[in-house]
Amino acid sequence: MRFKTIENKKLFLEISSEMGASIISFKEKSKNLDIFRPFPANKKISKFNSYFTGYFATVPYFGAVHENTFPLKNNYISLMKNHILEPVTIHGEGWINKWDVSKQTKNSIELVFKHNGKKNYPYAYKAKQTFKLKNKSLIISISLENIDKDFFYCGIGFHPWFNLSEFSKIYSNSFTYLKKIQKEKLIKSKMLKSKALDLNKYKIDETFLDWNGKSKLIIDKNLSLIIKNKNNVNNLHVFSPPKKNFFCIEPVTNIRDAFYTKKLGKHYHGLKKLNPNKKFKAEIEFEVIG
Repeated sequence: MRFKTIENKKLFLEISSEMGASIISFKEKSKNLDIFRPFPANKKISKFNSYFTGYFATVPYFGAVHENTFPLKNNYISLMKNHILEPVTIHGEGWINKWDVSKQTKNSIELVFKHNGKKNYPYAYKAKQTFKLKNKSLIISISLENIDKDFFYCGIGFHPWFNLSEFSKIYSNSFTYLKKIQKEKLIKSKMLKSKALDLNKYKIDETFLDWNGKSKLIIDKNLSLIIKNKNNVNNLHVFSPPKKNFFCIEPVTNIRDAFYTKKLGKHYHGLKKLNPNKKFKAEIEFEVIG
């Protein structure tokens, strides 16, 4: 199966439209460096293999749905899990479905995904995702359009995967997260006071609140990124699992367990109320440095 490719003088990007518009390869050309984790050559193109790619979008929300309980108007419904490796539904439908290419140039590509609201997730929406290479940056923009007759709450997530090295570290203005102190009680808490989080030391799965929209990520000795919020992204999720050779730094509009947090009446869930025929857009830039 042929992948979609775009490039400029400095960067190369390869995308699978069949596998959730996921990134198969993202390289810095002069040194032939993998920026995002490359998709393994021995893996098949399958909706269940998006987890092995270098990036996918999470629409129409980021994260898992707590106990598969989803808000529907003034009630709650149960969703089915959407991935064989997960106990609950997670990250919406975009990452496990085919996207259609609507536009492509040498250095940019636009893909579209439509959900009819009839399978699991109960609302109809249209997602549009654009990848653009500009100098040493990859700019990804995602828009959600409500094509349903009712409003719904939504979010957008950018989910890149990176190879872990002994140098891997993320710098951020905020490492404040929601700490559960009782069954249904959450408080804001700081994980650390410094501006740098060592991804070999901290094995976490947390959303950090109040991100100022600019972070430096050291991936390896000779490879770093500046991650920039270009539009509507206020949280930074860090997934650094134990005994694994990868990590994820995920700019997201809604926090982890957002629907559960909203149910508890907390205002910082980050979910966007989207009325019929309205759109919500988010945009992130990954700038290669060094």
